[in-house]
Amino acid sequence: MATKIYSTSYPENPPEWYWTKGLHDAGITEVESFEFPFDYNKFVEQKSKYNRNLLKLKIDSKGAIYDTFVKEIHFYNYKILTPDISLENRKIIWWLADRLIANDNNFVLEIDLQDFNAYPKDFTFKIKFERIEVVRT
Repeated sequence: MATKIYSTSYPENPPEWYWTKGLHDAGITEVESFEFPFDYNKFVEQKSKYNRNLLKLKIDSKGAIYDTFVKEIHFYNYKILTPDISLENRKIIWWLADRLIANDNNFVLEIDLQDFNAYPKDFTFKIKFERIEVVRT
């Protein structure tokens, strides 16, 4: 049986919010998504200046091999690039590895995850976003 190798990669100069030490073996314990109402009074040509939606991942990083300080990750103005995969309504999802790709005005994060209560148990979740907040302890 072939062994799958998980690796984390990120841009040469990663953003200050990124968990460069890695979140391997952290657990995603809760997922919430929000859609914000569009405020036409604030719209001044650039729609991307305003928060349109939010995906919040609550993280249990106590068991993470490297970065044990991340508690929540908030993705603003996101778009899920793997629409057939939902993270909501799951018990716990284990973080195996991730890859961050920086584009002009946004980022793409590919996360290798594992859910023992689903099939397939190993999968990759891809999300594109404009801005992120990382809550640490």
